[in-house]
Amino acid sequence: MRSIQKAVGTLLLLLLTYSCNRKDPDPDPDIKVEADITLDELVDMEVYGEGMIVDCRYLSGNRTNRILVNNTLNTEPVTLDLTGVGYYGLEIFTSNSTEEIPHVIRMVVLDPVRGEAEWGLPVWIPRGVTVEPIENQDILTIYPREIPQGFSFPLVAVVEGQLTQSIDNLEASVGSASFLIKRGSGSVWVSPDDQSSNQLVIDHRTFPIHISEMSDPPLSLSGVLGEYTSIPANSYVNVAADLTIPEDITLTIGSGTFVTLNPGVNIYNEGTLLIEGLEDSPITFTCTDQEAYWGGVIGKAAGNRVDASHAIFGRSGHHKGGEYDWGHAHRQALFYSEYGTISLDHCYMIDHIGQIFYPVSASMELDYCLVQRAMTGGQLNNSQVSINHSIFTDFPDDSYTYRDQDNDALYLMECVAVISNSVFMYAKDDGLDSGGGAGGEVIVTNTRFESIFHEGAALSGGWDSPKSQNFHNCIFADCGQGLELGYSSPNHLVTVESSLFHRNGIGIRYGDNYEFPNNGFITVSNSQSIENETYDIWNMDREDWVADTAHMEFNNVWVTKANPMYPKLNIFK
Repeated sequence: MRSIQKAVGTLLLLLLTYSCNRKDPDPDPDIKVEADITLDELVDMEVYGEGMIVDCRYLSGNRTNRILVNNTLNTEPVTLDLTGVGYYGLEIFTSNSTEEIPHVIRMVVLDPVRGEAEWGLPVWIPRGVTVEPIENQDILTIYPREIPQGFSFPLVAVVEGQLTQSIDNLEASVGSASFLIKRGSGSVWVSPDDQSSNQLVIDHRTFPIHISEMSDPPLSLSGVLGEYTSIPANSYVNVAADLTIPEDITLTIGSGTFVTLNPGVNIYNEGTLLIEGLEDSPITFTCTDQEAYWGGVIGKAAGNRVDASHAIFGRSGHHKGGEYDWGHAHRQALFYSEYGTISLDHCYMIDHIGQIFYPVSASMELDYCLVQRAMTGGQLNNSQVSINHSIFTDFPDDSYTYRDQDNDALYLMECVAVISNSVFMYAKDDGLDSGGGAGGEVIVTNTRFESIFHEGAALSGGWDSPKSQNFHNCIFADCGQGLELGYSSPNHLVTVESSLFHRNGIGIRYGDNYEFPNNGFITVSNSQSIENETYDIWNMDREDWVADTAHMEFNNVWVTKANPMYPKLNIFK
């Protein structure tokens, strides 16, 4: 009997010991979990090249009670779906936890195509325009009235007669060539095959096109100008080889002139180039080979000047690499100027293979200009810049295919820039990138940033020189991130006043996709950041994977969802 009692006691002791040491049982052991990885296999502050399904039942052998993913409770008790691209902050509470202190895992899932360029960001593809029917709007058509035989010609359509005066999105065509008018502006090249149509068609309305053919042979220009030269109005000019305008020499081109340049040909402007078009008689620049590109206007002598009005510039940017390896685009610009002046009024730069502007320690002034379909609008370096009533769009095109080629609408480097009443849209990278370098001041008012793959405005700077960027009464819509203050020094200050961030991926961002220090400061006042897809406000800093609350200040700012890090935010309902 004693031996039986002893055996029973030993068995009870073993059962008690097993009961104390074993892990919590699976609540439903018959369920087979379909997962790629477990919580224990996840690594904090890790970047993953693809998404995953996570078995989230246990952490270190302990049953999970609840899991927050980016501050939202996971409602699935068995798995976590982390297949989407972006940042994940996991807060995991387990059954053996005696305090409300979670185990934290921070991770990023990259898009296989976009990679590190979009660290922590969900993939963003702009929604684009919704085409509307035309009503009784006035349509201004800008095109050359006389063209050489066999040449395509450019046509620009402007709703209500002035750039930035309309928000209309329309579909238009000339013959078989169709194009979009976005935010009141659009452009197209009309081929010889379509020129017999003689009309622009928008919905049910038609607008006549009156073109005549130039009968005289072209006036040839090349080499070095020896004296002041004036091209009469309505001339046909061919620049067959490089042309140089020496210092103290002026070349004036009269209205209605059609200028063709051979592939790769440059105009070296060390003096003054005056381009004097009229609204109903613009001057046109294009390449003789309509499948190729001419070079650009290059000014390297101090005091060089380009002064143009009512002109259309097409198909430049032939050169790349070597002496033309300029800035982020690594490509030739339509206008290059060192210590000179670029002044453009009612000018239209369309369909270029390179960039448009590259001033260096120069002055640039744009008024009522359209920059459309180029690798980038250009890089402006240590220059004085004024941009008013202008539209930058489609870099490098108006498709929805992602590119990773620094396709910014405009890049500012150490500039003092005043931008007003303008539109930046449809860029594969950023709308306005005011990036590295030492110092600079940017003032932007009454300007719209729309349908941009990355940032509407990307603001950064890696030097300690004072840098300020100010946005007043601006709209950021349909962008991956509306406005971002990225890598920066303590002397980098950004202010946003009376602005709207609406239906972006992320509205306002502090932090960067690069592992650089973020020490700048942003103040947002009297503004709304609402109905943004991922975050109205996001402050994740990649340098240390910490949400930074010390460098953002909000005064009377409205958001869609409460943010516990910023309790003074107003909730928009």
